[in-house]
Amino acid sequence: MPRPGPVGGQYRPLDQEQISHIHQASLAVLERTGIRVENEEALALYRQGGAKVDGAQVYISSSMVEAALATVPPKVLLAGRDPAQDVVLEEQRVYAGTGGSPTTVLDPGADAVRPATLRDLVDLARLADALEHCDFIVVPLHPTDVPAGDVPANRFYACLANSTRHVMGGVGSVAGARAVIEMATLVAGSLEALQARPIVSAITCWMVSPLHLDPGVTDILIAWCKAGLPVVLSSAPMAGATSPVTLAGTLVQLNAEQLSGIALTQLVRPGTPVLAGYIPGVADMRTGGYLGGAVEFGMMQAAAAQLAHSYRVPIYGSGGMSDAKVPDAQAGYEKMATFLLAALGGCNYIHHAIGMVTNMSAASLEQAVIDDEIVGAGVRVLRGIEVTEASLAVDAIHRVGPGGHYLMDAHTLRSMRSEFFYPQIADRQNRTAWEDAGRQNTRTRAIAQVEKLLRTHEPPGLPADVDAAIRARFNILL
Repeated sequence: MPRPGPVGGQYRPLDQEQISHIHQASLAVLERTGIRVENEEALALYRQGGAKVDGAQVYISSSMVEAALATVPPKVLLAGRDPAQDVVLEEQRVYAGTGGSPTTVLDPGADAVRPATLRDLVDLARLADALEHCDFIVVPLHPTDVPAGDVPANRFYACLANSTRHVMGGVGSVAGARAVIEMATLVAGSLEALQARPIVSAITCWMVSPLHLDPGVTDILIAWCKAGLPVVLSSAPMAGATSPVTLAGTLVQLNAEQLSGIALTQLVRPGTPVLAGYIPGVADMRTGGYLGGAVEFGMMQAAAAQLAHSYRVPIYGSGGMSDAKVPDAQAGYEKMATFLLAALGGCNYIHHAIGMVTNMSAASLEQAVIDDEIVGAGVRVLRGIEVTEASLAVDAIHRVGPGGHYLMDAHTLRSMRSEFFYPQIADRQNRTAWEDAGRQNTRTRAIAQVEKLLRTHEPPGLPADVDAAIRARFNILL
């Protein structure tokens, strides 16, 4: 059985008429303004698909979009090494996990970051494997102590060998993509087995907003699609900087970018499993910098989920983002707001939700265990309030009667463990008990939990023969 994935979609910032307006405006952008494409293979594919090509400018018709949406799968399996860790993206099921590729790490208890290492990545992968509410691993950092050519293989190896969850990440180059596919094929047993149960997937930031394809990343996208494995089309315009300042305008441009990318994937290989990577950013109009914790970010992410669902395409998005530099109060409220908005919007695959500080700039082990609790609380919200004959508790109310209490009633004993979310990091003691226990704050308790999980959790490694085959083929530095 795969991981359950609670159902979102309760928050709908757009009504059906607004969704239609954004869709029509997006088609108008693709037909009138078009996209800039400097990759020769992509240009040829668009031309063969019926696009109007004028130099590097490509104009995509609504019929091309419709044809692509007819072949893109509405359901995507992201398999784990352990089938119990499978993630099935469909409809409005919600999953959350790690994200980003920062080159710095915030050590437990520290206020300053340092360069990230491959060993840090191992610890983050092991920790993610231990966290109850972490559904998948997006490779959570970029090690600075690994030669550039060896980074893709080492990043994916560190995660595959230290977790049974699905592993997604950027692959750096076409050579990196081929290396990751070859490694995953060794783990799966064959390319056909890997295509049937894809234990890896790739993020391609192929779009440089506004409306401009990165030539090199487009090469990666095309190579990955040819292998028939799940791919993310990540575009991240910033409202006010690389997209219109209005939320609706950013959604129109972002939607046009996604539709152009879906069209390209289906021209490469019809039926390619795609995650529409809507990442609607916000620029700080005071500084021009990127904001990860803005409430408008979460609002647009929920609206983007509505757009993706209207096309029946699974959506990859962000939530649990914060601009806070350390795990503090700002991190708490920004992360809960951005995660809940994305989850309640029905975003299928919420990365960046676990383990990030300073939006996407640093990874943190202690923040990861705090975030796991934030996600757990959000998942409880998605479960909603169950109304059944048993939960209405009419018999229990009659049994206890006026002036009684429910503490030892059979109804309480039967339901108390499933009805509430019980955090492990948050402190719910009274003040006296908290003082007697040493007045520990959230960071202190999180650090202790990190130490405990890394000491006690041992994920199953790769089979010895597979590990040996990988090491014989790649320069694995662990």
